Amino acid sequence: MSFTSNRQEGRPQEGYRLDGLNVTQNFNQWFQRQLDFGRLKNYRNPDGSLQSWNIGDPNGTGNPDLYLAPQYWDSPYFVINENYGTSNSNRLVGNLGLNYKFNDNFSWQSFARMSQRNTEGDFRIASGGLNTDGYSIYQNTVREMNYESNLLYKRVFGDFSVDALVGGNIRRNYLSELSEETQGGLSFPNAFDIAYSIARPLIDRDYSKQTVRSIYSRASFGYKSFLFIDATARNDWSSTLPVENNSYLYPSIGGSFVFTELINSDAFKNVLTSGKLRASWAQVGADLAPYRVFTAIDNEPPYGSTPSAQIGNEYRTGKIKPALTTSREIGTDLRFFNVVGLEFTYYQDDNENQILSLNIDPATGFSTYQINAGKIQRKGIEAAITATPLRGDFTWDVALNFGRNRSEIVELADGLQTYLASTQRNDTRLEHRVGKEWGMLVGRMWQRDEQGRVLVGSNGIPLYEINKERGTIQPDFTGGLFNNISYKGISLAFSFDFQQGGLFHSLTKLYGYGTGLHENTVGVNDKGNDWRDFPSNGGGILIPGVYAPGTKISGEDVSGKPNETYIPARTYFYTSLQRDNINANVIDGSYLKLREVRLGYELPKSVLGSMIKSANLGLMVSNAWLISAPAKEFGIDPSELENTWYEGGQLSSTRTMGVNLRVRL
Repeated sequence: MSFTSNRQEGRPQEGYRLDGLNVTQNFNQWFQRQLDFGRLKNYRNPDGSLQSWNIGDPNGTGNPDLYLAPQYWDSPYFVINENYGTSNSNRLVGNLGLNYKFNDNFSWQSFARMSQRNTEGDFRIASGGLNTDGYSIYQNTVREMNYESNLLYKRVFGDFSVDALVGGNIRRNYLSELSEETQGGLSFPNAFDIAYSIARPLIDRDYSKQTVRSIYSRASFGYKSFLFIDATARNDWSSTLPVENNSYLYPSIGGSFVFTELINSDAFKNVLTSGKLRASWAQVGADLAPYRVFTAIDNEPPYGSTPSAQIGNEYRTGKIKPALTTSREIGTDLRFFNVVGLEFTYYQDDNENQILSLNIDPATGFSTYQINAGKIQRKGIEAAITATPLRGDFTWDVALNFGRNRSEIVELADGLQTYLASTQRNDTRLEHRVGKEWGMLVGRMWQRDEQGRVLVGSNGIPLYEINKERGTIQPDFTGGLFNNISYKGISLAFSFDFQQGGLFHSLTKLYGYGTGLHENTVGVNDKGNDWRDFPSNGGGILIPGVYAPGTKISGEDVSGKPNETYIPARTYFYTSLQRDNINANVIDGSYLKLREVRLGYELPKSVLGSMIKSANLGLMVSNAWLISAPAKEFGIDPSELENTWYEGGQLSSTRTMGVNLRVRL
């Protein structure tokens, strides 16, 4: 049994926000570089009112409370000191089990496992700032219970061995969440309690239960310790599926062949210490979240004093079926010179009968339609190398892993070629297109002629097209490197993560350029002049390209002629680059990171006593160093994106340092 308690206070907001509460986003996207931040620390006047550098027009009103109040920005110190949240989380994980051995062949085991997390927290917005003051609280309980019982059988018949079991499992998931938020502000300044809500508080309730009952069996047959066959079968009954479709069976079969057991040559085994070939085929079913079978009736905020509800926006037939994944895998495990290990796996997964929400005509009264459809094929390789180059007082262990995965959309629903997965600003979308790789970034792109030249209008601004493919968010490959070096009780362990390729869209880059905050927006044009000057003064930026067909300047047709019209820097970095959004503001997700470092010391046994077998005291650093990444110049760590395919205002990376004690009894 283990218990973990965690308390947080002042956790900053993340992602793209319009309320100014993500300070990091403000700095990188919309803020002002000329400010003296030392002066911003003193953000309150003696009477408690807020000081601000971005005040209103004194000629617009005679009320100083209005024109001296912040107009667009709060002081970042005001945001972090007085607009923050707290949370308290307690997690309990327990496992109670029984084992009984009937004889040398049969045994029985039963377990009850629990994982429960209780969380409560709040968030406050202080009075006097740009945002309406307010207060919100929440509390939730998430619990999973597993009850499992197995009958096991083991026996050896000469050269044959059998290891089998039959069993059952009941899994119960429970969620209960309640949140409340003030509306219309606080009746007294900085009175952070729901009771001080000016209007009726907004109350949100979430509750769900789910039960999955399972029976299963497994059998492993071995012959002379070199040939093994494994087979499984499992049937689940899920409470979240329709009664007539809530049962799904999924089997598997696999085999392995330790071929080095058949080789008697010592010279051969001195080189290839062990070698195994393996292959498997398996199916896995999947259900859906609770209460998604029938069209829902959603509770809504009151309309004045009148309670309100609405029919859900997704049409559901109540006939949904479980999704199914079929996997095939082959691989090998090799060990050379009893020092170097190599593992290699090739796999293919076919995900069929996926549960999808498809967009439909709003005239139907719904926005989406739930169906079973689609086939996504996932192929990839995984490889790992382990080695112990040095042994003795000085020992060095190293492990390298590498993986490449590609998923392709084989088919969707009948007549459907594109599935819209998600959207972002400036017509940026994540789509799954039939015949294309999973996770295509699609959006605006500068229009070009057959020769690839950018087409501009008479104002020098490029024309653009929509619905253009940029590429996939899937990386070319990922991997990691782990090292552990030890010498006479002192050890140094460190690990690297890396990724090559994979695209993501960045709002930090988009607005960092568009607002002129990023250093790349400073420079000189082809005339040698500061491009931030107006074009009439020799500044501006000239976009290489040609005038689009039908373009006229001063009555002259300039179609196909080289562009000669300079545009202001703001027009280039804000307007023009947003017209090429899917190119200009998409970043390569490659990175190399030093993930963790630990320096340890094995305490002498003389100081441990008889009850402690060993103890190691260590200093550790997590998220140590982002060594390189194309996104690093924009202050972005691609290994910690808030979303799989975009970044909206990432917080600065946090490096964790601590002391670690490992004890063995």
